[in-house]
Amino acid sequence: MASAPLLPANSPAAALSGAQKCAILLLVLEERQASEMLAGMSPAEVQQVGEAMLTVAEIDPIAIDHVLDEFLARTAQVAALDSQGRQVRQRLGAALGTPRAETIIEKIGPPAAGRRFAVLDWVDAAGLAKLIADEHPQAIAVVLAHLPETRAAATLDALPEDLQPDIAARLATLLPVNITQLAALEADLEAKLRGVGTQRDVAQLAGTDFAAAVIKKARGRGALLETLMGLNAELAAELESQQFIFEDLLGLSQKDMQLVLREVDSGQLAIAMKGASPALKDFIFAAMSKRAASQLQDELAERGPMKRSEVNAAQAELCRTVRRLGDAGALTLPTSGEAML
Repeated sequence: MASAPLLPANSPAAALSGAQKCAILLLVLEERQASEMLAGMSPAEVQQVGEAMLTVAEIDPIAIDHVLDEFLARTAQVAALDSQGRQVRQRLGAALGTPRAETIIEKIGPPAAGRRFAVLDWVDAAGLAKLIADEHPQAIAVVLAHLPETRAAATLDALPEDLQPDIAARLATLLPVNITQLAALEADLEAKLRGVGTQRDVAQLAGTDFAAAVIKKARGRGALLETLMGLNAELAAELESQQFIFEDLLGLSQKDMQLVLREVDSGQLAIAMKGASPALKDFIFAAMSKRAASQLQDELAERGPMKRSEVNAAQAELCRTVRRLGDAGALTLPTSGEAML
């Protein structure tokens, strides 16, 4: 017998995605409860829910009620068992002793076993390379073997170049590893992570970079930043500064770049371009007349070395001009999440 739908067809919550429903639930829970829920999610799931939070900021209260009703209905249908297998591990460990229990748990597989080195999902490739660089090359190879291929490649690239050939060779000839040794290596890395968990370059959950990336993709970006300005002006300014950075100029059309050039001071442009990549310099020169481009090239050559703070300030001012033009609809920002036809 088919079960009745959890939501009526005409419910304002019926069109919401799973991520949006989860976001609503997190927003109405207490901070401690929300944190516990987030702790059980993967990095990709946290990002999806974080993006969804922005889309449900002004949701119909009736939709919230329906989402909560659906949550209660779903939980009533699920037995209160530990989906992560912690109860299984604890009871097998108590009955058989840790080494023997680990062997059996590995054979049982998910969800009892859990995925090896899952804690490293929260560390980017550069941070992970830094974390494992002082380990034995064989241990490094074991860690990389437990990562998805793309992430393993990025981590290998971030390791010291003199280590890379040895580690690649060990990856190619890696034999099965004893379970006890795997568990010891995993515990060692978890301990190292706890020791450096406050460093931004090693492991970070959300933060301003993540929030800025989420806001950049949000349709209500302008209104959201304006509201944030009233709540925390300093934070809003930092997030706004990341909505369009100097290298993003490469994403403008030639016509929009020409509009920007008419709006900015040539002296400030010359200072800003001191820190530009060769590709960006070529793009800017191509948007100018040959005479104007030649004059700017001469000015760049005459200025000589400059303080990084001056260059950054000039670039930030130019980016503010671009954002202002974009918000006014005079040009299309390349960071817009809206599809172009």
